[in-house]
Amino acid sequence: MRLRTDEDARERAVRRCVAAAAVAVLHVALIFVLLQADWIPGLNLKPPSEPPLLWLLLPKAPGVPKAVQQQQHSQKEAPREKPIFYSLPITLPPRPDAIDPALALGQALACGANSFEYLTPQGRANCRRPPWNYTYAKDGTIVLNTQYKRPEPKPTPADILAHERYTAPSCPENVDPNAPCISGIIGGH
Repeated sequence: MRLRTDEDARERAVRRCVAAAAVAVLHVALIFVLLQADWIPGLNLKPPSEPPLLWLLLPKAPGVPKAVQQQQHSQKEAPREKPIFYSLPITLPPRPDAIDPALALGQALACGANSFEYLTPQGRANCRRPPWNYTYAKDGTIVLNTQYKRPEPKPTPADILAHERYTAPSCPENVDPNAPCISGIIGGH
């Protein structure tokens, strides 16, 4: 019985070695074929290359500059230099009241109720009205207020301090009233 198990184990080992050798030979052969396909043009089974499809083969517009070519002169005539004239296309400047649709769409999306509160003050100034500015119609329904008046912006603390600095009196009154004003001494007033 022991002899039989040794023979079975030996047969299994031989089969495994043969299978491993066959796999190694197949791998080497496949790598060799792949490498040779790049170097030998006969192994490439690609169809003949067609010219690439060019999408920009449009006829020339009538406004494209055209050069007037010089005509060939015979040897007897003295060659004259003729200037080359170009005809340039006539382009009209854009109208000042033209609306850029992409810009209008971007402003409409930015001025919506979701993102209006995240806009800077300059961005809010570009909006027609805040999205939540509403009024009540005669029948009680809520509608957008079309007569929206932009409120005056509240002054910031920096604006208040700048206003006080520019409108302050030249001589402070809460100091000694009998003392001369320094700005009067230095400025000569």
